[in-house]
Amino acid sequence: MLLAPFDIKFMPQKAVKGQAIANFLATHPCPDNEELVDDLPDDEVMLAEIKTWQLYFDRATRSRGAGVGIVFVTPSGGLIPYSFALLEICPNNMAEYKVLIISLELPHEMRIEQLEVFGNSQLIIK
Repeated sequence: MLLAPFDIKFMPQKAVKGQAIANFLATHPCPDNEELVDDLPDDEVMLAEIKTWQLYFDRATRSRGAGVGIVFVTPSGGLIPYSFALLEICPNNMAEYKVLIISLELPHEMRIEQLEVFGNSQLIIK
């Protein structure tokens, strides 16, 4: 709208497909005697720090079902505890899998990008 009085039209750039780059590199190989430059001499390289959360989970069996205990450790060291009750009686292995599923649904809803998971069940961890 702002460019209309000047008779200028905006044309967005089209994305370069990965296959086009692969085709270009295949048809224009580097000579064997040419050294590949892998540093960026004129550019300052910026690093983004990925903040890793930690998740500890365990289950507890009760006479009327099983319970789930989950603790999140934030990148700054804060603790966020959760506990749930599984209303149905289930074998130990099934309870462990349900604990894992619940434990992984929460970080997905919280939009946590990097997560380390810890538990005491070799069956689940391996």
